[in-house]
Amino acid sequence: MKKRLILLFSTFFILISCKKIIDSTSSLGKEDVKKEDLKSYVVNKDYSIAVPKYMTEMKSLNEDASFQYANIYKEVYTIVIDEDKKEFINAFKSIEIYNDSLSPIENYTDYQIKSFQETLGSKYVNELDFKIKNLSTKQYELNGLIEGINASYLIGFVESKDKMYMIMSWTIENRYKKYKDTFRLIQNSFKLQN
Repeated sequence: MKKRLILLFSTFFILISCKKIIDSTSSLGKEDVKKEDLKSYVVNKDYSIAVPKYMTEMKSLNEDASFQYANIYKEVYTIVIDEDKKEFINAFKSIEIYNDSLSPIENYTDYQIKSFQETLGSKYVNELDFKIKNLSTKQYELNGLIEGINASYLIGFVESKDKMYMIMSWTIENRYKKYKDTFRLIQNSFKLQN
């Protein structure tokens, strides 16, 4: 009986130790994903985007998104929302929030980032350098609280002739440093098909 108890306690402590090691290492270091580790998808013959092969389609992330991929075990998510540019401009002008001294992408990003800050209670917003061949782009990182979870986001914006695109990648806050480079690879892979 005494041996069983010792064995049971030993097994219990080993399992707890293993779980702690796995949990701590899952958020350490940077993920080593390269371009060749990504799988590209063409969406509605409009654009293509590439994500790591470990991400799969998940249609429940956002009802307005044309692209939704995730890995719930790694807690990484990426969506793309595309909007008609003329409709967005007309809607902003009709409610008198469109600023004619700013470009369409500046109007769009200002509004979206302020909305995210309000929703997430985010005080931290950082604009990053983001370029996609011959397109107007912007990219920001921010964090905040959503449904009781601290999350960090990388949000890219792309303006085409007819559309505005928002590419949003996120994870829980303590894993953001690990996946930030992967998120940047994903967003840099965005290409128009026309």
